Amino acid sequence: MPLHLVTPFDRTAPSEVEQPASHRVPTWRSRMADGCYIVLRGSLFLGSSYLMALGLPLLFFLALSGGNPDAFFAHVANLADRFLAADLARRVTFLGEFKFVAVALATLIVMARMPRFIRDLDRELSGEKL
Repeated sequence: MPLHLVTPFDRTAPSEVEQPASHRVPTWRSRMADGCYIVLRGSLFLGSSYLMALGLPLLFFLALSGGNPDAFFAHVANLADRFLAADLARRVTFLGEFKFVAVALATLIVMARMPRFIRDLDRELSGEKL
């Protein structure tokens, strides 16, 4: 049994004639719903893009090790040992470069995924079917 809830806001006067969806003027409620949908989809898009950017160093080390877990952890341990043995100036420089590369990767991923995101969002908000 489908859930169908009618609120006082959903009720229309009996004298009003229902217009086709293409001729309706958007109300404040539909605009708010579209805005909330855009914010939710945008948050999901940005979150997944940043997770992809954070996964790229892991992918790099996995490719460097050839998929061997022992070699993978040896590379990570080597990087950690060298980072801890470095003086403060070198650590700060490395972290600055790492932040720059991480933001650049995230920006490239967002730029690559943005056209499809906008196309899908436009299609979903216009009410088109797949």
